[in-house]
Amino acid sequence: MNQAERTVGPVRRVDLDKDWRLDLVGDAERDLVDLEAPVPGSAHTALLAQGLIPDPFLDRNELDVQWVGESDWRYRTTITLDEADLSVDGIDLVFDGLDTLAVVELNGSVIASTENMHRRYRFDVASLLRAGDNELTLTFRSAAVEAERRRTEWGSLPTASFNQPFNYIRKMACSWGWDWGPTLNTCGIWRPAALELWTGGRLASVRPTVLVDDDDCGTVELEVDLDDRASAVGRRVVARLSDPGGAFVADVDAQVADGDAAASLALAAGPVRRWWPHTLGDQPLYHLDVQLLDDDGAVLDGWHRRVGFRTIELDTAPDADGSPFTIVVNGRPLFAKGLNWIPDDPLVTRITADRYHQRLNDFRQLGADLIRVWGGGIYESDDFYQRCDEEGILVWQDFLFVCAAYDEERLGAEVELEAADNVERLMSHPSLALWNGNNENFMGWFEWGWPEQLAGRSWGEGFYLDRLPDVVAAVDRARPYWPGSPWSGSMELSTTADEHGVRHVWDVWNQLDYRRYRDHVPRFVAEFGWQAPPTAPTLRRSVSDQPLTPRSPGVLHHQKALDGNDKLSRGLAPFFDEPEGIDDWLWATQLNQARAIRVGIEHFRSFSGRCMGTVWWQFNDCWPVTSWAVLDGDGRRKPAWFAIRQAYRPRLLTIQPRGGALVVAAVNDGLDRWRGPLRVTRRSFDGEVLAATVHDVDQPPGPGAALVAIDPAVAQPSDRAGEVLVAELGDERTFWFYDTDRRIRLPEPRATIEVAPTEDALSVTVRSETLLHDVALFPAHLWPEASVDEQLTTLLPGEAATFHVVDVPDGAVDGAVDGAAPDLSGPTVFRTANHLVRAGLAIDD
Repeated sequence: MNQAERTVGPVRRVDLDKDWRLDLVGDAERDLVDLEAPVPGSAHTALLAQGLIPDPFLDRNELDVQWVGESDWRYRTTITLDEADLSVDGIDLVFDGLDTLAVVELNGSVIASTENMHRRYRFDVASLLRAGDNELTLTFRSAAVEAERRRTEWGSLPTASFNQPFNYIRKMACSWGWDWGPTLNTCGIWRPAALELWTGGRLASVRPTVLVDDDDCGTVELEVDLDDRASAVGRRVVARLSDPGGAFVADVDAQVADGDAAASLALAAGPVRRWWPHTLGDQPLYHLDVQLLDDDGAVLDGWHRRVGFRTIELDTAPDADGSPFTIVVNGRPLFAKGLNWIPDDPLVTRITADRYHQRLNDFRQLGADLIRVWGGGIYESDDFYQRCDEEGILVWQDFLFVCAAYDEERLGAEVELEAADNVERLMSHPSLALWNGNNENFMGWFEWGWPEQLAGRSWGEGFYLDRLPDVVAAVDRARPYWPGSPWSGSMELSTTADEHGVRHVWDVWNQLDYRRYRDHVPRFVAEFGWQAPPTAPTLRRSVSDQPLTPRSPGVLHHQKALDGNDKLSRGLAPFFDEPEGIDDWLWATQLNQARAIRVGIEHFRSFSGRCMGTVWWQFNDCWPVTSWAVLDGDGRRKPAWFAIRQAYRPRLLTIQPRGGALVVAAVNDGLDRWRGPLRVTRRSFDGEVLAATVHDVDQPPGPGAALVAIDPAVAQPSDRAGEVLVAELGDERTFWFYDTDRRIRLPEPRATIEVAPTEDALSVTVRSETLLHDVALFPAHLWPEASVDEQLTTLLPGEAATFHVVDVPDGAVDGAVDGAAPDLSGPTVFRTANHLVRAGLAIDD
């Protein structure tokens, strides 16, 4: 029973998070009624909590729970009120999220029928409530069934995801599955629900526009809407701004004219500290408080946010190379170092604030500064954006249109309400950098044959070029809008034009070898990726196949991409011998993904100034799966996580081919000049220096790269299979091997491994006796929770590197203290690229 409780504050909020029951509707074969149903939640999470369905993340259980998403479900609860509760001006039933097709009833009266997962809802229910018990029910129809019905009625529209009809309903598209995710079509009360009781007035909307001028003076412009159901007079809106430490900065007090339901205010903050992405500076967050007062000065309602002062612009002005896409923060052009974000769990109610915190901490540690919220998921919770504000992570936010044509006439009204709602909700966040109209729908028009398939029907162009930018312009003046990703900036230019706008590069993974990233020099690349399976502990936890092989049934079920494993094999062939057994396959494919990241990002960054951003597909996984993610479904770091951290370091040294020769590119995205002698040596695999040269480098911070041509006498090998180029500048070092691993004579790996205890971890020093290419440790093979601080380190003979292993059992640390250190030299724990080739042989095929 949800009972009204007296709370401190002008608007009383009764959280409806207790005593919900769940019934399966219209299924005589399954007796599922009167189940406990936590809210927020979904039918799936309620059934899982009570052991009524198997975990869909394990083995092939996903197939056994499809009936849940194809069924109708009813939530019900009782709200208990007394006469005092009813003696107010307004009582609203508030839902922050309903998933998706819900009929809402109170005391037997239908309040509303909803059909949009991505909106908030507020209903005036004062006339329907009574003292005592009030019965609230929400009946959810199956979105999967309704979407298919609409496709039959409306006619088929193109879609690129397994021909699923997600584009007929405003619901998270990846509920229907994706090439990295399961099909789990949810329903339920997926965000908080409440009853709000108020008297005298209520803040219906507060929209802050936060500005800063060239002299670092800040202004906050406020548009405030009031609920006009109360006939109160003499109301005032008061706003106060405090600095990050809580000290007063400015305030303003505005009288609301009797009969008006809106007010405009402006706070002149004076000199302020600017908010920056973490790669460029600090993240001072100011406290903004808005209150509605009555004519006696009593507080009727309040609103609080933290805001940041910064400017965000898009530079798309045509130049000699075409038309750029450059994010400019506080007047400084940024080479955006990004990754794409998908919903972290297909059962989205399980994503907690702590989980966002952990994931975004992992993201920041990569050195990445831009996260793209992909258009097939959700507008994330406030916890996500608040954490990005604190961490200095820029957010590229897609509107939720993805890989499909959308019926503008039938969906237009819902789309405008959804857009306005979410733009208003998120506009206060300084981390929010960009609104983007859609994902890959312009690509569908230009490259997937949509004009012929649509035969004149609407497909979303009006959303992306008219309706959505109009909403942004009307509500959120402090950040730019871009119609789509990819998008060349014009309906006259294909989305495949490297010279213009935003590009997706998928031909490399789908058809080619990752070295072919070097065929492209896009102005900004918002998607490119290479697959790998999850880490071994994650795979073994989720798949129980005996034997476990790359193509055993459970492993293949956790590979959703079309021909995914065949593409993994094709991508391995130029570089490594065919892996023997599951452990070699895991290491080889994970290393190949890491190599693809380094090749792609280092190539694009070497063109910094022309190319101004890379956004890897993708950062996270939503379940245990083979995918393009660098963080697997259990939150474990793949080797690719370390590769992207290396490729995104502020000072990048990389050797690149240019016009048949080799150059060293020194890319400086740090805050200081990068000066020093650049030493380039050609060495034999046993470490002997065969040729050397030294150049002076002086690279200022910011977009651009210093390119140093390598003397042909140094660059040209006498033995391609047994020599390596090494470039060193300060603490940075990079290598260039003249051919792929299986075509050079990598030696049999020999090293000594020394393990020593630290306070709560193990220090592991690897001392090379031979050239070791891409050293990696996998302590989770011994202890599933263990992790390491670095991977993919190349060592010349006689060199050493120290790794730190954390989250190991106490016994392992105690053993090291007592002189019985655990053995980390085993074949699944200590890995190098050398292990994946026939030692000492250069393969000619």
